[in-house]
Amino acid sequence: MKKIFNQLSIILLLCTVMFGCKKAESTNVIAVPSAGTLAFKSSASSVVLTAATDAANVVTFSFNAANFGATVVPTYSLEFDLPADTSGANAWGKAVVVKLPEAALSKVYTGADFNSLTSVQLNLPTGTVSTLAVRLKAEVNQNTGVASTIKPVYSTITLTVSPYKATVEYPALLARGGNSWKTPGTRTNGFLLTSARFNSKYEGYLNLPNADGFGGDAFQLASTLDPNKVYGWGGTATTMSLNSGNLYLTPSPAYLKVNADVDALTISYTPVKFFISGDDNGWSLTSTPLNFNAATGKLEAANVALTAGKAFVFTCNGSYDISYKVDASGNLMFAGAPAWGGINIPVTKTGVFTVTLDLSAGDGNYTYTIK
Repeated sequence: MKKIFNQLSIILLLCTVMFGCKKAESTNVIAVPSAGTLAFKSSASSVVLTAATDAANVVTFSFNAANFGATVVPTYSLEFDLPADTSGANAWGKAVVVKLPEAALSKVYTGADFNSLTSVQLNLPTGTVSTLAVRLKAEVNQNTGVASTIKPVYSTITLTVSPYKATVEYPALLARGGNSWKTPGTRTNGFLLTSARFNSKYEGYLNLPNADGFGGDAFQLASTLDPNKVYGWGGTATTMSLNSGNLYLTPSPAYLKVNADVDALTISYTPVKFFISGDDNGWSLTSTPLNFNAATGKLEAANVALTAGKAFVFTCNGSYDISYKVDASGNLMFAGAPAWGGINIPVTKTGVFTVTLDLSAGDGNYTYTIK
């Protein structure tokens, strides 16, 4: 009897070991999940970005953990691309890839970060609604660095986004009025020369009011980076020096393109008058002027007739030497001498519009509108 009991015990023990082995074995079987189980989604189907949304959370991408049927830890990434670039031989080849932290099942974007991703990294046109494809990639990576043989799982969604052209706060010189010319004490559009290349050269457009009558305007240029650096009179009308008297300029009043070099301590002034030159006015260099609006600090032309499919350029002083067109992304760019580049500004709608040229924020932040 004892012998039979011992034999039964051995059989039960063997069954237990075999079952345990099979159970352990089953936990290591890879089963690639379906895309649907990820439940990938975004919190918004349409995102409109402005400077006011920079600090706000504008969109959240979330999903379920990928269950590969084994005790493995998947890694996740988000891929952002245009729908037209998500098929074909190089599908998703131009995507911006954002790798997520381990165990993260969501990604929250502030307005500033999402605007940077869409307008800068993806180069989407600003002020325009574009469709964006977003793909979640769940994969199992080997810690050896060797590519995994386990197929990744993908899930794709789309949403629309309208990025905006963010104003970069470049190093600047603030025009400080002298004598009776009262100017803001803090960085303010309309009183700025900026260094778009972050070097010693600054550029901007100033409207000088000739506040003191004969003798012209008196002012200094104060660095926004170092309050101890204030540039003034350097002995001639085209030179500057640190912490000296006022710069003087005649004749005034005048709307001027001003260039300053804080290393060479030089400054130059070019009185300017801007015009719209294009298909709709026979490319006239003088017939459609833009006038300075002192209240807004911008140049404006009202009741401008434009035709869809045609184009124009902002010209100056009856020539193209100082002129502005757009780049491939639709951003305003200097197109005059000696650069001679850019694309004529396209007209997308037929009608009568107010065209605005805004040069108040300094070099690198020039913009235009057609409304």
